[in-house]
Amino acid sequence: MLVVEFRMDSPILQDALAHAPETIVNHEELYRTSSGINYLFWAEDSDLAAFKDGLTADPTVTNVSQLAETSTGRMYRVTFTDYGERIATFPFWSGLDISLLDLTGSHKGWDVRMRMSDRDTLHQFRKVCEENDLQFHLTSIYEENKATSKAEARLTTVQREALTTARELGYFEIPRQASLADVADQLGVSSQALSERLRRGTTTLIDTVL
Repeated sequence: MLVVEFRMDSPILQDALAHAPETIVNHEELYRTSSGINYLFWAEDSDLAAFKDGLTADPTVTNVSQLAETSTGRMYRVTFTDYGERIATFPFWSGLDISLLDLTGSHKGWDVRMRMSDRDTLHQFRKVCEENDLQFHLTSIYEENKATSKAEARLTTVQREALTTARELGYFEIPRQASLADVADQLGVSSQALSERLRRGTTTLIDTVL
């Protein structure tokens, strides 16, 4: 199996994200019902009021519902509009035997990590993107193995970025070479948001490795 990482310039939620450019959207769940495609996600670390205003006016989604709230973000459930469903690649995933590992959105686009069976599947998926006028920018592609599959599959992109950046800056060194604020500044997020990502990422690593 291959793990494919790429950036996609999709209009999904882009109007909402343009209202609050510092907002990061983290994937929670995507599924189809009789009423359409529902999407659950967390919106974190920004002017959440501005994001909600943009969300209600975004042409790609409707039926906006806030399901939960923490000190750093809110969980929403939305339904894709007819336009949103037309440009979504989700309906093609099952036919191509593709599974989503992680999905993170910002006003700059979507960072995606997927599991695919082979390069031919990747070629077919890229063709779907082209047919829907979605720009596809491949970041990396590698063979999945036992050492990476469990932890990689469960760590989100922002959690992995937080952990690796903290490690690179010396946050985990003894004595500590960088503070939480130093790492947060490097990532462009608040210290509180970074702390939450580090805790969630560490918990995931402990659960999957130990």
